[in-house]
Amino acid sequence: MTTADATSQSSTLPAGGPGFAATLLSEWTKLRSVRSTYIFIGLAIILSVGMSALMSLIVGSTWEEWPPDQRAQFNPVLFSLFGSVFFAILISVLGVTVVTNEYSSGMMRLTLTATPRRGRVLMAKVLVIAAVSLVAGAIATFGMLSVGLAIFNSYGMESAGLGDEDAVRAMIGVILVSPAYPIVGAAIAVLLRSTAGAITAILALIFAPGIFGGLLPAWWQENVLSFVLGPVTDSIAIQHLDDSSLMYLDFEVAVVALAVWLIAFVGGAYMVLKRRDA
Repeated sequence: MTTADATSQSSTLPAGGPGFAATLLSEWTKLRSVRSTYIFIGLAIILSVGMSALMSLIVGSTWEEWPPDQRAQFNPVLFSLFGSVFFAILISVLGVTVVTNEYSSGMMRLTLTATPRRGRVLMAKVLVIAAVSLVAGAIATFGMLSVGLAIFNSYGMESAGLGDEDAVRAMIGVILVSPAYPIVGAAIAVLLRSTAGAITAILALIFAPGIFGGLLPAWWQENVLSFVLGPVTDSIAIQHLDDSSLMYLDFEVAVVALAVWLIAFVGGAYMVLKRRDA
C-alpha cells in the first residue's frame, strides 16, 4: 500500500475512532471470549441457588425446634434470598477482573489506541457489565426464590408463592440492584488498577456496615452507615421484608443514594482514565 493509499484510507475513519455501537460490540466480544466470565457467572448462579437451598433445608429440618417468637418473625422470602450474598461477591469480582485483566495483559493500551475517546470505552464497559449482571441476577434470583420457597412448602411450613407481592417485589428489587456491585467494582478497578485492592474495596462497601454497624451508636447507623452501598441496595431490595435494621433508608432516598454512588464512581473513573496513561 502506498503512502497516498494509506492516507486516503485513514481519512475515511471517524476522527474519534469507532462509533459507540462498534465500541459496545467490541467490549461484549472481549467479555464473552474470556473463560473466566463464564466461570464467575456460573459460580455466582450455582452458589447463590445452592446456598439458598441449603439454608432452606436447615430451616425446614429444625423448624419444630424454633421458639414461637422466632417463628412469628420468620419470612420465607427473605430466607430464600440467603444465597444473594454469594452472588454479590462473585459478580463484584467479575466487574473488577473485567478491567484489571485488561490492564495486566496490555489490552487496555490497544483498546484506548483504537478508541481515543476514553469515556466511550468506559461507558461501553459499564453497559456490558450491567447487562450481563442483570441477566445473571435475574436467573439467580428466580432460582433462589423458586428453590427456597419450594423447600419450605415441602416441610409444611407457612410459606409464600412466587406470585405473592412480597416475593415479586423482592425479586424485582434484587435483580435491579445486581448490576450496582460490578459497576462500582469496575470503576474502582480503573482507579486502583489492582485486582486485590479493588476487590477488597468493593466488598468492604457491601459488607462492612453489616459487620461493624452493631458496634457503633444508633445515630451513626441511621445517618452514616445507612448511606454506604450495601445498606443502600438492601433498602431498595429487601427493606419491605425486614424492619429490624437501623440502616434502612426510605425507598426513594435509597434510589437517589444508589444513583449518587454510581455517578460518583463512574465519573471518578472517567476523570482518572482520561488523564492517566493506559
